[in-house]
Amino acid sequence: MITLEESIPSKNWNYIIAEDIFYYQFNEIAFYIEDEDQENFFFCILKNLFPEIKIEKIFPLNGKENVIAESKDNIDNKKKVYIVDKDFDDILNKKILRDNLFYLERYSIENYLIEKDSIIEYIISEKPKLKRSKIADDFNLDLSISKISNVLRELIYLHLVVQKICPRLKNITLNHERFFDFNNGNFQSKNDQMLIYKNAINNELLQIDRRLTLNGQLNKIKRNINIDNNELSVIHIPGKYLIKMLKQLIESLFGLVSRNTDSYCYNIAKNCNFQSLNSLKIQINEYIK
Repeated sequence: MITLEESIPSKNWNYIIAEDIFYYQFNEIAFYIEDEDQENFFFCILKNLFPEIKIEKIFPLNGKENVIAESKDNIDNKKKVYIVDKDFDDILNKKILRDNLFYLERYSIENYLIEKDSIIEYIISEKPKLKRSKIADDFNLDLSISKISNVLRELIYLHLVVQKICPRLKNITLNHERFFDFNNGNFQSKNDQMLIYKNAINNELLQIDRRLTLNGQLNKIKRNINIDNNELSVIHIPGKYLIKMLKQLIESLFGLVSRNTDSYCYNIAKNCNFQSLNSLKIQINEYIK
């Protein structure tokens, strides 16, 4: 039995790169992003950021590498804007400087949904009888982020080692549920799974160079980045971890029905002011003017 999503025909690459031609008369600027599953969410954000620009459709190119490659091929076309997630590219010195290529300043677009007022509006939409003032008193966003940061700290450092040295191993694609249980408002580490992951990294390091150790590589990474600070947490914690774990905390605290993460993100986005994206807005406006 296949799902509805699986039954929808997929687009081949030739169609993907030519799709913007069909919308040329409807888009004043063509925006290109990484992932198809973020299209509606990103469209909502870009319409909010650029209300004066006619945008009928944006174009996912199925991966950061494709977006970067297409930006190189269209370097002189100011009608085309390419946006990619920051990921860990700043820490790993992987960012590419190109006038038409814009990196988010946080790990991914989901990281920009961390606005207390928009989260409160979401809670009210789920529980209309709750008073806004009561929700604001009970929901401490900074404390929630701090809790998530403390839980994820070790795992993120491990992911950084993997991305820097062990490209054959999985990292961010591993769900946080593999490493943590969530019970009664708290995240508890699955120590056996964490140990399995560490051993896999250690073994891979030894295969690459027998002089490499996991502890040595972790120490190097920690000297470059500190995710204990809440502001840095929002910037550097992978968005899919941050938004899902914050969603779990909110649902537990207010007794909300657990919603699909994509639906949750979309509804949160509708009430965000996205002031944290002002820098991106300014950069793009400077480029296209």
